[in-house]
Amino acid sequence: MKLRIFRDEEFEIERLTEKDLKLAKAFLYFINSLIEEDAQILFNEKFSLKEEKEWIKQELENIKEKKQVVLVAKKKNQVVGIADIKLQRGRQNHIGELGISIRKEFRGMGLGRYLMKEGLDLAKRELKPQPKIIRLSVFSTNKIAQNLYQKLGFKTMAQIPKQVQYQGKLVDEIIMIKEL
Repeated sequence: MKLRIFRDEEFEIERLTEKDLKLAKAFLYFINSLIEEDAQILFNEKFSLKEEKEWIKQELENIKEKKQVVLVAKKKNQVVGIADIKLQRGRQNHIGELGISIRKEFRGMGLGRYLMKEGLDLAKRELKPQPKIIRLSVFSTNKIAQNLYQKLGFKTMAQIPKQVQYQGKLVDEIIMIKEL
């Protein structure tokens, strides 16, 4: 575990581990708070505690197989951010798919940037095979995230029209990659 301070607030940054199964309610509260907020994520229906426990178990299995890395930011046992990179399969196993989400009240303080940089470093060291490309997908309406990704070296490769239903509209999906 690493303690980090962002804007005078202390956060614990750690990898997802077996002990997080005991914190399934905190993870559930995290994802469901993003859904309630109508954050620019793909999920739009709340999850159950059972579903969240299954998700954690699957993530742990992927980590054990060296196919995924997951970093979790916590503040007093409350999950406030997650970043993960998961290797694709088969002929695309050289590509890691990046996902990141931060609770609204903790955005804009550098926490997301930190999780992404640490996650990229961890992926290079631990995933087997080592990824050559990191890929992510972002809503075209999420300009703040796009700017962060560009600052971290991601380049826009495609804009696919009308891929996501968001706030009653069809929104384009932006595909970005970073070569390692």
